[in-house]
Amino acid sequence: MAAILGIGIATLDIINEVTQYPAEDSEQRAQAQRKRTGGNVCNTLSVLRQFEHHCALAAVLTSDADGVFIQEKITQRGIDVSPSHKIGFGHAPTSYITLNRSNGSRTIVHYRDAPEFDLSAFLSIDLTPFDWLHFEARHCMDTAAMLAFARSMNPTQTLSLEIEKERPHLEQLFSFPDVIFFSRAFAQGRDFTDPQAFLTAAHHWAPQAVLILAWGAAGAYWLAPSNGRIHAIESQTIDPVVDTIGAGDTLIAGVIHARSSQRATDNWSPAVRFGVRLAERKIQQIGLDNLNTEATQTAKAQPLCHLDDLGAADALGVRPVNGIPSIIVVRTNKTLQAYRNICPHNGSPLSKTQRGYLIDKPDGVALRCAVHNAHFDSQSGACTQGPCPGTHLQTVPICIKGDAVFLASDSAEPENNPFLAPSS
Repeated sequence: MAAILGIGIATLDIINEVTQYPAEDSEQRAQAQRKRTGGNVCNTLSVLRQFEHHCALAAVLTSDADGVFIQEKITQRGIDVSPSHKIGFGHAPTSYITLNRSNGSRTIVHYRDAPEFDLSAFLSIDLTPFDWLHFEARHCMDTAAMLAFARSMNPTQTLSLEIEKERPHLEQLFSFPDVIFFSRAFAQGRDFTDPQAFLTAAHHWAPQAVLILAWGAAGAYWLAPSNGRIHAIESQTIDPVVDTIGAGDTLIAGVIHARSSQRATDNWSPAVRFGVRLAERKIQQIGLDNLNTEATQTAKAQPLCHLDDLGAADALGVRPVNGIPSIIVVRTNKTLQAYRNICPHNGSPLSKTQRGYLIDKPDGVALRCAVHNAHFDSQSGACTQGPCPGTHLQTVPICIKGDAVFLASDSAEPENNPFLAPSS
């Protein structure tokens, strides 16, 4: 596996899920709220760790409560933060994200009160252990100097760059990377509506680089620097789209993983195709966990979800089979329970999506089957209303390790955690 250094930003993401995007000057109840780490390069490294790569982060990390939370979560994912620059002032960069459940779109308001990772911090890093350096295009003059320094130190080290949005002095970056990832928003911001026309223009800016352009539901395009030929990688139809947060970062991680795992070749189509397929998998689920399905099938246990994925009273469908969650994890009254996503009335799933299992009741919340409106007690799984009285949902034994929820059978060392509901 490769050793990969990501240079960019780590943020706190506060995600509010709504049924529809709110109109201006309106009030709407969030269906769920989650708090997790974010930032483009941080997301990319989080996905790469699932493929057993050694990943390290070079970013500015603050010492306030949110900054400590970010560091703890990143470290728990196995990402080395020692190259990062830790400061004792400022507030952790925070993204307030509105996730529209009806179509999976996300709208972001970002706040930061911390400096960018700069050249002086970068020069203190020993770059020799790393096979691949991946940069976010942020503070471009410093980023250009970092790229130039890295290239001078090791001409064979792979350098990649993500360009998501327009930045001052962006043209200073183009001559250094081996690979440049562009976003559709950036291309459209430069008045390109045709992805191939954009890549043809970008080839003149960075003639030495492999250029990769993500284009949403249309898939992705890449350009070979040797001959300027453009290749299209089509996407598959995804319905429903659940969560697009981090989809582009996942595509980048997929490409980096695939290229790090194959022999050197001028054909990047297999790597870009892998990145597109990985991004498709990501938008069908909430969050970035469990994207490496091959690893999920190995003896190493993968979590069902993380505690941060669940609100105070919430339910989440996990472990999809043919796109339908097989297990429901329920959080209520400071306890956690899990059930098979099978209604005892007729064997149908309570819901075919990751959300939409809970219904408000006068005495709290209950699980609801969308087929025949059967209601089930969230604590015991007993049917309390509908066509199957006297029956129960099938309980799934779970355990908590750290901030993650596992099947009890997947964990050899379950923790005694008061957050878990008592076994029935």
